[in-house]
Amino acid sequence: MARPSILYVIPPVGGTPASFTLPRLRRHGDVHALTVGTPAAAVDPVLYEQCASVTCVGLDAPMPSTIVAEARATKAEAVLTLSETGIVAVAEACEQLGLRGPGPGVLASRDKVLMRERWREAGLPQPAFVPVSSSDDLVAAARRLRRPFLLKPSWLAGSLAQVLVEDGSDLDAAWQRATEALDRVGRAGVRDFLRAGGGPQFIAEEIIEASTESWYDVPGYGDYLSVEGLVVGGRYHPVAVTARLPTLPPFIEVGFHSPAALCEEAQRRIEDLARAAVDALDLQFCATHTEIKLQAGGGLCLLESAARLGGSMIARLVDEAFDVDLIGLQVATLLGRADTTLPERLLTSGRTGRFVASLMVMAADSSGRPWDLEEPLAYRPDLVDWAKLTTQGTTVELVGGRPGSAVPAFTPTADTLSQAGTIILTAADTVTLLRDSYRILDGLEEQLRDAAAAVPA
Repeated sequence: MARPSILYVIPPVGGTPASFTLPRLRRHGDVHALTVGTPAAAVDPVLYEQCASVTCVGLDAPMPSTIVAEARATKAEAVLTLSETGIVAVAEACEQLGLRGPGPGVLASRDKVLMRERWREAGLPQPAFVPVSSSDDLVAAARRLRRPFLLKPSWLAGSLAQVLVEDGSDLDAAWQRATEALDRVGRAGVRDFLRAGGGPQFIAEEIIEASTESWYDVPGYGDYLSVEGLVVGGRYHPVAVTARLPTLPPFIEVGFHSPAALCEEAQRRIEDLARAAVDALDLQFCATHTEIKLQAGGGLCLLESAARLGGSMIARLVDEAFDVDLIGLQVATLLGRADTTLPERLLTSGRTGRFVASLMVMAADSSGRPWDLEEPLAYRPDLVDWAKLTTQGTTVELVGGRPGSAVPAFTPTADTLSQAGTIILTAADTVTLLRDSYRILDGLEEQLRDAAAAVPA
């Protein structure tokens, strides 16, 4: 019996590494890769090793027609992407091909203004917001919103091009910083397939008053988290909560922990809000990644929800902590596999006894203090004595990055574009995992300098 054909669409950035993704896709069929722009390492060699075919097109290739043509050429029975910037084009291609996909509701998962309007109609908790398309709009937003407030692109992800507006005197400077940052990430190939040339589109929203005191028993965790799940035939299946470390200023993600160190009752309340948020977006067949702020007195407030898997190795964390293959489940549901088993309720405790975290390596410590990079510092994690930064028994795995290259300067408006690599930690318990995460974030600069001093130029 012939194996199903799967078309995997890969924009320049976003999603999980090919070495993790492809084996899970290949369990369900033959994978054909369609790369758009220039992916990391100028098309990962793993793609050629594991895919039945690899087609590369430029950023200017028309979408979604290019996806439709490639799907027909490869006789694809499922089309998917793990990148935020490709999800709308893939959804429209699936509609044209008559295949299972996110459906028209995907627009509300991408456009943050439309998303907030849907949630407002549903009466769900979220920050006050104002759409912004010009500097005049920003001035009007400043009259309505409590300061400080956040200005961010309505069609990007990963905290890219976000600017914190402190007071009314810095509006022109804030608009210039935001539009210049959006232009920089655009030149790096980070743009939605369907928004190129559409001009800057932003949303201004109030800062959510958040607190972890009524949620965690120990300090050190971030005041927001995410719920990973799947929508199948319009029905939402929550899978697991992913905890966070505190963000770097203004709101730069740096660390993810699984399973979350939260009691079951707390996770059930989180599950209920995530379900209401996803249901309001009217999705059909897709993964979901819903971010929620924690508040005092057990309160919750919605941040965002995406019709895709969480980035930053979240799918791997869920796999290792809960023994749930989110990528495999997604492609199985797209193929209509009748034997696919999905959780009916959120899994509130790990199944494997493993406690795992992913850390983004950026040139800043846990408080956001940038490293001193007046002289270039080589990223040589292979030479670091990790035993000095971790507890005995904790394992360290290096993922991605370019060892030997200069560590990028920390840029608050570029987030993942400032990332040198990723570290996967596995520890004996949540307390050790949290402590070792901070030891690495606060001690890696010194260790890299020691490694550089020990190696001849």
